[in-house]
Amino acid sequence: MFFKLFYSLTLSSILLFGGCSANIDGCLEDGSCGPAINVANLDGNLPEDPYDPFWDSKEAPVSINIELGPQMITNPKWPNPSTRQVLIRAVKNIDELVVLLEWEDITRDGNFDHSSLYVDRAAIMFPVEPSKEAPSITMGESGMPVNIWQWKSIGGEKGQPGVRKKNKLAYQTVEDLNAEGYSTLTYQSQQDVKGTALWKDNKWRLIFKRDLVNGDSNDVQFGQSALMAVAVWNGSNRELNGQKGIAGWMLLKLS
Repeated sequence: MFFKLFYSLTLSSILLFGGCSANIDGCLEDGSCGPAINVANLDGNLPEDPYDPFWDSKEAPVSINIELGPQMITNPKWPNPSTRQVLIRAVKNIDELVVLLEWEDITRDGNFDHSSLYVDRAAIMFPVEPSKEAPSITMGESGMPVNIWQWKSIGGEKGQPGVRKKNKLAYQTVEDLNAEGYSTLTYQSQQDVKGTALWKDNKWRLIFKRDLVNGDSNDVQFGQSALMAVAVWNGSNRELNGQKGIAGWMLLKLS
């Protein structure tokens, strides 16, 4: 077994609640957007299973321990989220990117038939235009859209694509979304993000996977490093919408 060094990085309050005001070039230059998630390079196919042996191998990237804080910006405010830490790793090849999230959760809150309101969820968020100043952490702002990849613990653990009703995709475990501010969340007609989550040993491991570059103007393009934020909801703590643990803009660093 290979033992990994876990970096415990504490985000300052400005990162937890407001994020940085710099663009991506400023973050690369002065580190103003907090911890960097260094994306490892891999030849060949990327792992699609959260427990693929790759994640315990010498080639696997180091996990970065990100502290999650309360959401106190918009109503309903949430001062006591139950999930306080998430481990993040990322790897890419010449075509695709995989981001792995891992967090402790003693209950698996979710079901197959999508009937539960309070289910475990997680999301990562990117500015659609990384060359501009970082938008508000509250799901972007007018004229400064964000691209959100959201996972829900519904539809089974292996990321079934959902249930179609009247030719409309009614439910989906992983969703590719946009927003330009709070309460503007929009489901994309073109869904480009894949995902798989497994609950094991009282923890979730979740993979998001997408092409580095695609032809969708609503998506972030990973021709360069990007800003990223993260949120986690615990269903057993009745967390929904703004009731979540959050960490503001950090750097997803590609090389």
